[in-house]
Amino acid sequence: MTEARLIPAALGLLAFCILAETVQQLSFKLGSARAEAAPGFVRAVIGQPLIWIGMVIWAIESIAWVLVLQRAPLSMAYPVMALTYATVPLAGLLLLKEKMTSRQALGAFLIFSGVLLVGVSGA
Repeated sequence: MTEARLIPAALGLLAFCILAETVQQLSFKLGSARAEAAPGFVRAVIGQPLIWIGMVIWAIESIAWVLVLQRAPLSMAYPVMALTYATVPLAGLLLLKEKMTSRQALGAFLIFSGVLLVGVSGA
């Protein structure tokens, strides 16, 4: 049985997927907030450019994710992709000035630590 490893191409694609997912979620958050302030919520969501940007990013990210899965074992790629569970709240904290409790910060740290352990095991 061969050792599970993340090759550089897969690592680069994974980094792109994590960044894209983070930007996508920020786009959805900001777009939905703008749509909420406008009359006719459904119409406002459909007409909100940030929502469309988020959907385009999602489509591109989905293609990149398929490429990751062609190059990396799922047992390595999926835990690393879970890093978005830390990057999205952190981006909300830094860019949107949202609050994070100490438990949420601890959870993000534990996710990061787990991803680091998975990544080191496949280096």
